[in-house]
Amino acid sequence: FAGCCSNFASKYNDVSNSLKIELFKDLNDMKKGEKISILEIGAGPGANFKYFDREALVQTVEPNLHFAKYFDENRSKFPKLDIKDIKEGFGEDLSAAGIADASVDAVVMTLVLCSVRDQLKCLEEIKRVLKPGGKFFYMEHIIGDEGSTIRTVHKLLMIGGFWPFMADGCCTDRATDKVMETAGFGNLEQKKYDLPISEDAGIPFKLCGGIVKPHLMGVATK
Repeated sequence: FAGCCSNFASKYNDVSNSLKIELFKDLNDMKKGEKISILEIGAGPGANFKYFDREALVQTVEPNLHFAKYFDENRSKFPKLDIKDIKEGFGEDLSAAGIADASVDAVVMTLVLCSVRDQLKCLEEIKRVLKPGGKFFYMEHIIGDEGSTIRTVHKLLMIGGFWPFMADGCCTDRATDKVMETAGFGNLEQKKYDLPISEDAGIPFKLCGGIVKPHLMGVATK
């Protein structure tokens, strides 16, 4: 599964490149000249490291240590980043992974809130570990709009736990945009969009990409 996800993450970066550059602009601009502390939850193979264009200490919390091989390969490409070893853990309990209160400048999650067991508990933990004024950067797939065909597909895929079983806990029916609005951050900027899928993308990516086409990205400030 880790190998398949690493391959998907590479193709996902290809189609999302301009959007990720836009998302992480604030991260690269904050505290200019300082070495900031970044926590990535569910870092997987480290597909986002290429977008951290600055000096930073990077901690990662990841429940699946089978990503370690791909993670280490990516880590070696970015010597400007002080990337620590993966810490095994879950977003709902960052203290168990040793992440202290008010200890990080930025938290990053991409394609992870779809699979955490408790989104609100995870967001509470993110607020706990962020320093005052710290920022949470996220990019997620979400359930389709009311009345849309894709929304019906998303609901059908959840019957009997089919999609979570096939995709390691991923859920297609989460309205993460609504959850973020109630999470209690001091400031929230987010936008919905459709994942761009190129015509020359392979059939497996077109299939999976079509399922997760409704997307959300945003920056929440503590």
